[in-house]
Amino acid sequence: MWTWRDGRGHPLRHRTEVRGGRDDAGDVALTIRAEHTAITVSVGRVYDSASLLAQSLHQLAEDLDNEILDEWEDTPDEFDAYITVDRGRYHVSLEGTRVGDYPSQDVAEIELARAMVTGGVFPNAWFINDHGNSLDINAHIRRWHNDAGDAMAAIEGVQYQPGDRVWTTDMDWPHIVVGDWGPAGVEIHTEGDPTIRSHVTYRDELRPDTD
Repeated sequence: MWTWRDGRGHPLRHRTEVRGGRDDAGDVALTIRAEHTAITVSVGRVYDSASLLAQSLHQLAEDLDNEILDEWEDTPDEFDAYITVDRGRYHVSLEGTRVGDYPSQDVAEIELARAMVTGGVFPNAWFINDHGNSLDINAHIRRWHNDAGDAMAAIEGVQYQPGDRVWTTDMDWPHIVVGDWGPAGVEIHTEGDPTIRSHVTYRDELRPDTD
């Protein structure tokens, strides 16, 4: 019995499965399953028939390589990861589940990378622009993962933790840190009103509360 796998060695998604081998009667059979449908091709126990099946599969593999895979472009899937923008906030979802909304695309990409690590899932990632086009942002997400691709890399320049109290250079009122994403900046909200938020990208504009 054999099972086809993808280019990274992972079994094909449950929605498509190809298996071949001998059945209980000794006949050579090829079974293709897609969702709730299964098609089985049996070529009996004759060597020439099994050999012809093998040649046909080999030719099919070459055709796929030459005519499809060489110019392959992934397309969005419902179980992929997405960043969309609405009213100045960048919304993140992973496998159909909302992760959160953030003040910039860079911050959203970091949080999407973190959500992938937390969930142990690493699907393709897309940014949906104002025109509804899907842009491949896989490289943007993977840069926040470690070399093995299964954990977050260290984010340089992080100074604050959520809940820290800070002051800004242009307002005589304390603020609370929502999140610090190093080079992607710090989001803060006015103390006493979490709905009034600012995204600070120049750290010189902030100073920690030392009182």
